[in-house]
Amino acid sequence: MLHKKPAHSEGQEAPRPARSRASLFDGVLRAIAAASTFLHRDVTSFCDLATCDQRGLITFQGDYATVIRLRGMRRIANGAEIAAASSRLRLALGSQFSRPGHALQFCYVADPEGVSESIRRNLDERRTVAGALNADFEDIFTERQKVLPPFMRQERTYLVLWTRPACLSSQEVSQAKRERASNLKGLPPLGDAQNPLLGSLELGTIHQTFVQGTCDALSAEAVQVDILSPEEGLQAIRHELYPDTIGSAWTPSTPLRKPGGTVPETDAPADAADVLWPPLREQLFRDDASTPDFSTARMGVFDWSPIELTRVPEMPVPGVSNKPVPTFTELAGRLSGRRMPWRATALIEGVRPGYMLWKDTIAQFLKFGSNTPINSGFEELKTMRSRQSDSIVKLRMAFATRSSAGDTEALRTRASRLEQAIQSWDSAQASRVCGDPLAGVLSSVPGLALASTAPPTPGPLSQILTMMPWARPGMPWSDGAMLFRANDGTVVPYDPAGSGREAVLDLFVAPSRRGKSMLANALLLATVLSPAAMTSQGARLPLIGKMDVGDSSSGFIDMVRAGLRQEERHLALHIPFQLIDEHAYNIFDTETCCRTPLPYHRTFLTNFLAQICKPLDGSDFESMNQLIDALITAAYEYFSDTGPSVRPKMYREGVDRLGIDMALAHHRLSATRATTWWEVADMLANAGDMRMAHRATQFAVPVISDLVEVVREERIRLEFEKANPTGGTESSIDVFRRYLNHFVAKFPSLTKPTRLDLGAARIVVIDIDRVAPEGQGEAQRQTDLMYLLGFQIVSRNFFLHPDDAQYVPLHVRPYHRKRFEEFRESFKRIECDEFQRTAGAPFIQKQFEEAARRGAKLNVKIGLASQKLADFGDYLISHSTGRFILGAGDEDEANEICQRFRLSSAAQAIVRNGLNGPRADGSGAPLIWQTRVNHEPYELFVLNLMGPIELWALSTSPKDTALRRRLYDALGTTEARRRLAKVFPRGSAEQEIERREDVRMKAGQDASTALGGVIEDIARELRDGVGLGTVIRMPSEDEVSALTKESATLSA
Repeated sequence: MLHKKPAHSEGQEAPRPARSRASLFDGVLRAIAAASTFLHRDVTSFCDLATCDQRGLITFQGDYATVIRLRGMRRIANGAEIAAASSRLRLALGSQFSRPGHALQFCYVADPEGVSESIRRNLDERRTVAGALNADFEDIFTERQKVLPPFMRQERTYLVLWTRPACLSSQEVSQAKRERASNLKGLPPLGDAQNPLLGSLELGTIHQTFVQGTCDALSAEAVQVDILSPEEGLQAIRHELYPDTIGSAWTPSTPLRKPGGTVPETDAPADAADVLWPPLREQLFRDDASTPDFSTARMGVFDWSPIELTRVPEMPVPGVSNKPVPTFTELAGRLSGRRMPWRATALIEGVRPGYMLWKDTIAQFLKFGSNTPINSGFEELKTMRSRQSDSIVKLRMAFATRSSAGDTEALRTRASRLEQAIQSWDSAQASRVCGDPLAGVLSSVPGLALASTAPPTPGPLSQILTMMPWARPGMPWSDGAMLFRANDGTVVPYDPAGSGREAVLDLFVAPSRRGKSMLANALLLATVLSPAAMTSQGARLPLIGKMDVGDSSSGFIDMVRAGLRQEERHLALHIPFQLIDEHAYNIFDTETCCRTPLPYHRTFLTNFLAQICKPLDGSDFESMNQLIDALITAAYEYFSDTGPSVRPKMYREGVDRLGIDMALAHHRLSATRATTWWEVADMLANAGDMRMAHRATQFAVPVISDLVEVVREERIRLEFEKANPTGGTESSIDVFRRYLNHFVAKFPSLTKPTRLDLGAARIVVIDIDRVAPEGQGEAQRQTDLMYLLGFQIVSRNFFLHPDDAQYVPLHVRPYHRKRFEEFRESFKRIECDEFQRTAGAPFIQKQFEEAARRGAKLNVKIGLASQKLADFGDYLISHSTGRFILGAGDEDEANEICQRFRLSSAAQAIVRNGLNGPRADGSGAPLIWQTRVNHEPYELFVLNLMGPIELWALSTSPKDTALRRRLYDALGTTEARRRLAKVFPRGSAEQEIERREDVRMKAGQDASTALGGVIEDIARELRDGVGLGTVIRMPSEDEVSALTKESATLSA
């Protein structure tokens, strides 16, 4: 339901409409309006639609019409590119407009008032997913409903294609009439019901060819088109007649369905109208219309004001003007800042060769002074026609805006603004003076009739097409869990579940402080609230694993955990990984009760051990890879409990007193010093305690330090002790032992049974900042190892396949097969931030390349973020299917981005000049977004718009994160975010923190002490409601409004 909106809420203050003085012309208009009211022309008479068949809508005159929804261009286009595409469209369509018969009716609708309902429906879907997950993100949903609508708007674009009987020869017309009359002879009188025989096979066939040819021409220019069925077209027409019906379930009754009428009880009805389909006119118009004054038409709950284009924008005339043809994008851009609904409909028709001949004759007699350009225009049109360099058509263009019924001041203000915007569209002229305001308003409704009250203007088809709204930004999805906004405010949905994307490899590139990490966090939150959470086994959190370098993702994890129920918060984990016993991790861990690693795990082991034994110059030792493969096999066999010469690890009571020992007692299972850990694992698995069985498996498998013992095995020693990879006295075994001992001494927590328990966590972020130092040499080697390890920790379940169940023991095969199937079906996403750290480590990049190759088959989505494009390497760049460009560090970087991603000219200009981080007015962080959906490439310029609560929840700034964490501990997440958002509505306290730091440092404090004290002081103020926090004690506008309403209710 749309509510009345006061004029001051329209954005900038508009000039008061001028009060016109009484004139003779005004009197004539009032007389016409009075006469129209007296004669009371039925509103349904403005609709020429009579019926429809499979080929399209049909008018009473026999015209065919088809409504096409234009969903915009899949690329960004500037004026020159639109003009070039228009010339190509003219070549494809020009022959259809060499004479009367076909018509194009473009309609564009901007609806900022309707966007609130659209956003509400989107948020209802998000609430449904959250409810299924038993999660609560209501503060985020409520804020989005409040923050997004003022910056966004709905946009609808249609193209109605018309074909008239003039396309037929006189013989074909006569033949069609005779056939229609013959068919009607056997039917009873139809009354005012729809005539199912009104169509013509010949004309319908011509129309279908015209429709398909037009759609093919538009598709060739990357314009998305949806050909609507006749019934869908009628629904679109009714929605534009009554915008408040958008989203309703209304369906027209047409000959494409069985008639729904009933036989009247009278003995002999005069006709069959009661049992057939009611007139389309009566179905489309639900109410009568009125004209409160000579410039207003009232239809339903809205008042409308029409505006006509009386002179088109200036066109280039050779020898007179070489200025480019203005595009519709320029007009829409001028009005994007106005929070007002408006509609534009342009009717383009073919004309006879002698069209406007009399005006041309007069212009030749008066070709002097101000008439010279007019005469030059006619001469240019004649030249085009004679050379057949363009098709000459006539254009009529009508506009309309609306307000709530009775809000006269808002309507006049909006009409004035719309008129001014049109007149600033390259010297176009517009008029609000219309003989019949209702006729003028209905001229802007698509598909009602092939008519318009606007005056006609001749012009070349290519230039007129440049002015049409077919080049609006397109979008790959009509709905999505994430809502971007185009630069002019159009809602651009994003589906993080990746529907229509066969493979997902997303690259995020931008220098620091451009909103890159914030965008990645927002997309992860959208993933949680998307259909990715709905599986065949019910609602479950998506499987998300992220390697972070720093604290940029802790806010996302905190938010998810706070939204989940207390008993489910273990499903989301943030691990600040350190080389301590509590984070001990054994790379040799297998699946529960499995004596050997699965194929994908074995590949990781080979890569990890090879990286340990790689010289700092990056070269490989000869035969080292063969030795590592042999050692992996030997290690698992050596510590297995089956086969000859095995030494399985023995169970010892007290090693895991609170875990395994208690589980054995609980299940009444006995284990002695002669019991192996494999036997303990099998006993617990048979008892159904798979969690403790997995824990026992972790004690049974080898650890990396065990390789020192395994490498002495005779089968290893005999094969590799003579190999001399260094050319000196060291054998391959000696080299391996030297590197391994160094690793064991340096990383003792990685040589013990695993203690880092992820449990059943489905969202895991591991921060490797503390263990991945920057630098060369040993620092680079350690960073490489930590990236490999982090990748394994967060993704070890992502690449499991049901076929892998053949490699596990029989007694746990059903359990594992079910797990593997669940992992296979689940949505999975791996992300890695600060990917530039891997730029000097081709081995790590190959790990991600391999993941990208296998990802599509296993439904694994990948996202990588870095500061420079070159950091990703050639393979990942060329195979990426999603690119999020938030800025370039310098001109060279901008050139590389433009060339590698093959950006359009318009997008290149934006990369060089328009991507400067979050905008100061709070309208969002701009980015160029490329993606491929349903095998089609898309390129869009959008902004990531978030409210202060969400900004604070997902902030990646270290200072903001520290303040947020203190308030989370003191107040809880929801209340802390509310207070932070109220005191710092821009989503950051960095400026205030830095200001106070400067004051303290000038007073003699060192930087670290000053920072800690400032953050502590601000946290205290917000916690206690003092200082900056006093604003918290003041009621918000919503609270004041609620109190006012409550007071009014009590008074009543």
